[in-house]
Amino acid sequence: MPNTCKAAVFMGPQKPLEIQEFPVPEVEPGAVLLQIQMAAVCGTDVHAWHNPDAPFPAIFGHENIGIIAQMGRGVISDALGRPVKEGDRVLFSGTPCGHCYYCTISMPLFCETYGKYGLEPLSDPPVLNGGFAQYVYLKPTPWLLRVPDDVSSERALMSLIGNQTTMNAIERAGGIRVGETVVVQGSGPVGMGALNQAKLSGASLVVVVGAPANRLDLAKEMGADLTVDIADFPEPEARVQRVLELVGDKGADVVIEASGGKTAFQEGLEMVRMSGKYVVVGQYTDYGPLPVNPALIVRKSLYVTGVVASTPQTAIRSLESMSTAVKYPVEKLITHHYPLEDVNEAFRAHDAMEAMIPVLLPNG
Repeated sequence: MPNTCKAAVFMGPQKPLEIQEFPVPEVEPGAVLLQIQMAAVCGTDVHAWHNPDAPFPAIFGHENIGIIAQMGRGVISDALGRPVKEGDRVLFSGTPCGHCYYCTISMPLFCETYGKYGLEPLSDPPVLNGGFAQYVYLKPTPWLLRVPDDVSSERALMSLIGNQTTMNAIERAGGIRVGETVVVQGSGPVGMGALNQAKLSGASLVVVVGAPANRLDLAKEMGADLTVDIADFPEPEARVQRVLELVGDKGADVVIEASGGKTAFQEGLEMVRMSGKYVVVGQYTDYGPLPVNPALIVRKSLYVTGVVASTPQTAIRSLESMSTAVKYPVEKLITHHYPLEDVNEAFRAHDAMEAMIPVLLPNG
């Protein structure tokens, strides 16, 4: 085991990430040291890079797959009770405390005490707490999920990217029934996850609205029945009209907002049918006041729900689906691979929409 390793460190808004050396920590009882195999550059990371209020320094990387390098005393199994050993590939997250307000009353996702790997600033002294590094240190009692041998690392990683969150969102909305029509607003990674979950649920027609054209081509390869290119329909009213032409003038049974666009929420309200479901996943950026007509929610008796992330249950089922149910080549959505030293090029490619999903390979 090396004494030090490299990590890409966020040094402030719109500043180049720096490659720095960090000590590889001793593994305490109950903890795990992972060698990062692959870390995705997520839109959340790029948003943080642009955000003037984002805390730094930080090691990004919250969608990762790693190989167990060392296990502390007492670590014997993953979240499903399956034995784990050094050399196993795993997905991971922090472990909720189980007794704070959010764990007991609301959602463990918002636990006040457990660390969110890749989403928090460096501690003092610094600890390897994000996937944009050769190693990540998982604090005692980490949540681990062993990746089955018959699932490639790329497919396993895709269970985290878009899929687990949109699975959670759709379930919170009461699900998609077999034969229903679905519109997905957005053709990025979250939109592709929504597309995949809609097809898994048995939707008879899925329309993906997005851009650029190469992403819509990928959407068709991933099962989209029809697409709407916003370059051909640049005005919101035109997009709504085109969608209604495709799904029927009554509107879609379910609309999933996965774009984060400023006008997307109002458009979605107009695309969904009476008593339909509007599932909002992509509105992560706070744009401030936006023109929205809430009367549509009342007049159309809509069910509207928003989701910020996943749950342990959906993470488990998302990975299982990659092994047993997903028939589309979702690993092709990982379009660009970069060594850790090229992290800034990976960010640029993501920001410019040249890459669908860029990933870092910290250990080559």
